[in-house]
Amino acid sequence: MRPTTHSDFATTRWLRAAVAGFSLLAAGWGCSGSSALHTIPVHGRVTYNGQPVTQGTVTFLPRGTAADSPCRPATGVIQPDGTYRLATLGPDDGAVPGDYQVVVVSITSGPSPETPNAPEVWAIPKQYGNPLQTGLQATIPADAKGPLQFDFALQESTTVPNSVAPSGFRET
Repeated sequence: MRPTTHSDFATTRWLRAAVAGFSLLAAGWGCSGSSALHTIPVHGRVTYNGQPVTQGTVTFLPRGTAADSPCRPATGVIQPDGTYRLATLGPDDGAVPGDYQVVVVSITSGPSPETPNAPEVWAIPKQYGNPLQTGLQATIPADAKGPLQFDFALQESTTVPNSVAPSGFRET
């Protein structure tokens, strides 16, 4: 593993800003009234090399710009047991049906006001936190009748799965 450099920190800061900016921009795309959005509850678990990821976020970023594409991202905080619940409009309400790029960010330590030059330490490979490299995708079916479970099994590999279906399309 190579040492973290200042350019890595700058790149990661840029990626976080891009994800946050995209989320804000996407919030306004075609969403004239949030009350018109229908969400499906989504939960799941994130593991890395078979062990729960104990902190971080899972973000479903809308893919595409078609009229029927979701217009808002959904985000969930990873709990100490690796589980998460997505929120779009309110706590744990889920995600709007559609296709998503999935980003997982889990940083255990990094720069702070006290130590601005401290390197970032990721609990998972950084590729999962980059929308252009994550490779993780998910689809929320419009006809889902109940909560869906999406489990993400991350691995230390250069090959990332292209898409993840709800675990057996279980509605839980």
